[in-house]
Amino acid sequence: MKKLLTTTAIVAALSAPAIAQTTVTGNLDIAYKAFSNDSAATKVNSGRGFGKEAQINIQNKGKLNIAGWDYAAGFALEDDGNQAGTYFNENTFIDFIKGNTTITIGQDHIQNNDQTTATFVGLIAEDLSNGSGTDIFLSEVGANPKESFGVGIMQTIPGFGRLSALYVPSNNNTTAGNQSTAARAGLYGADDSFVESDGESAYEIGFQGDLGVKGLNVIAFANKEKATTGYKATDGSVTADTKGNVYGLSYNMGQITAGYTYKKSERGFATVANGKEIKQDEFGLAYAVSPVLTLAANYTKADGNGTTLSADAKMKSIAVGYNLGPVAVSAQAAKLDSYTGVAGVDADVLYLRASTKF
Repeated sequence: MKKLLTTTAIVAALSAPAIAQTTVTGNLDIAYKAFSNDSAATKVNSGRGFGKEAQINIQNKGKLNIAGWDYAAGFALEDDGNQAGTYFNENTFIDFIKGNTTITIGQDHIQNNDQTTATFVGLIAEDLSNGSGTDIFLSEVGANPKESFGVGIMQTIPGFGRLSALYVPSNNNTTAGNQSTAARAGLYGADDSFVESDGESAYEIGFQGDLGVKGLNVIAFANKEKATTGYKATDGSVTADTKGNVYGLSYNMGQITAGYTYKKSERGFATVANGKEIKQDEFGLAYAVSPVLTLAANYTKADGNGTTLSADAKMKSIAVGYNLGPVAVSAQAAKLDSYTGVAGVDADVLYLRASTKF
């Protein structure tokens, strides 16, 4: 009877959350991109066409049956223009919240290193060049554990910012639970097996906030993945720790916003074509002509230490954004110099985008 009562209580808790609120939101971006590369060796990378990103967010929040504790949970369905894998690898989480403290379990939810304080309109350098295949620009850095399932904690300091820490037991593990393989099934049973990635454990600590200064935005993140010789990678075993750092700040002075971001990525692979270490500087400036019209300029420089690299990769762009209310449109023109780290591999990019949220 005691076991039956316990089971019944668990089922009731799962089937009837108390004082809960469910929301469904989403966003849709449709873009046109023209990439022109006229060098003889890389002209094949030139092209033009439309792309899109669509995402639906399903989230729920409410109160737990423990005094003072709330919860939030959710997941997203994302479909990019080049989607080939799972549609459920975005913002999957269950949060336990008490006051300014949040304990989170999941993937792609906690604040993380994959951001910039130096781009206000348009795309970052890595997104402008990613159609070329071998650029050395950075978006995320180092171990980037936020893409894997793990557990983290966020602590908000009112009027100052938010601290965070994330731990993942198996980095690059972007799936979780009940995935049987022949090798695992005999050990765990077909229904209880799991898939472990070849990555080691990793962590990331971070901060984001205004430090009590109106108009200021500061970010600082550091991550690390332990070395492992068992990592299956096309460019060799991981013989050293993989580490990443991001530091940035921006400041709004009314109509003008200026920002800078520094990124450093250290990869532990035995050999890496574009270097074991990449350092990147990003500079951005924006001017709000009116409440709906913004002009922006960006400059990014990435330095890789690979033996085959002969030049720093550079990106210069100008952009304009216009807010039409429920729809925002933007246009960006960019010049990429030596974007693969090799002198003379240059390109011109035109990017147009229409975005809406619902």
